[in-house]
Amino acid sequence: MKTKTLISSLLIGSLMVVPCAQAKNSTTKKGDNQMSQEHTAKSDLAVKEHEKEQNALLETVNEGVLDGYISVLKATKLLAKEGKEKETIAKLQEATGKFDVALAANPKLNLVPIDGDVSMTALITTPALVKVETELAIDLLKDHKVQAARTILEPMKDEMVITNAFLPMGTYPDAIKLATKYLVDGKKDDALATLATTLSTIVVEKAIVPLSIIRTESLLKTASELDKEKDKAKAHELLDAAQQQLEIATLLGYTDEESKAYEDMKAQIKAVKKEIDGKNAVEKMYDKIKGSVKSLIGKEKVATSK
Repeated sequence: MKTKTLISSLLIGSLMVVPCAQAKNSTTKKGDNQMSQEHTAKSDLAVKEHEKEQNALLETVNEGVLDGYISVLKATKLLAKEGKEKETIAKLQEATGKFDVALAANPKLNLVPIDGDVSMTALITTPALVKVETELAIDLLKDHKVQAARTILEPMKDEMVITNAFLPMGTYPDAIKLATKYLVDGKKDDALATLATTLSTIVVEKAIVPLSIIRTESLLKTASELDKEKDKAKAHELLDAAQQQLEIATLLGYTDEESKAYEDMKAQIKAVKKEIDGKNAVEKMYDKIKGSVKSLIGKEKVATSK
């Protein structure tokens, strides 16, 4: 009975930690934004470029460690079958060989990336609509109509979710060696328990980047490239749209309206709009505000990692 329970938990565990399942991208349209079709296309392209950059980063994995991890998963499946102890030992030894080679090349290996995924849930809306829907959800929650409120709140996501799976090389190889020893000694239950614990140690981290902040950065970049004398109206349009995206990010809870980063960015957008109508050059002001946006994206990543 004990062996059956361990096998069941082990198989469930191995399925749970097979690194990041590929998530689908989705878009929910609630209303029209302030951007023209041309600028909407440019901001969408900026989001796609950010997604491409993140996917490129996720491709950086240690192939040897990944191969070792896959061998452990294969060993796990073998051990769930009767009379497969010898084959399981061979697979675990194969995994140990992969881990030993990786550690010989770099003894300081710790959390090693073995998989990752980037998914996006886009929301096309306006600050006014977000406020209305939030208030409606609050009223429903006050009346304990939780499921009705949930249908309103669930689509209110405008984000890129970056998921990384890491194998802890500080503990994982030794645990696999211990499981192998138990099997060699005929202690199948102890080997199963050790593998179950080991598989659960895969570290999964998630970071959330607000798409509205990426759009804000894109709009500011486009505005900074305009001739303020010839394209004054267009520059104002872009800055208004950037301000709207920043407000959406705040209303959706991705950044705090009272945070210094938000206040700085809001003040900088206001200053640039004023200077566009004046005689001073605004290039350095654009550089400063774009730097603030990049800083905010970085902070959101750190703040939402688990």
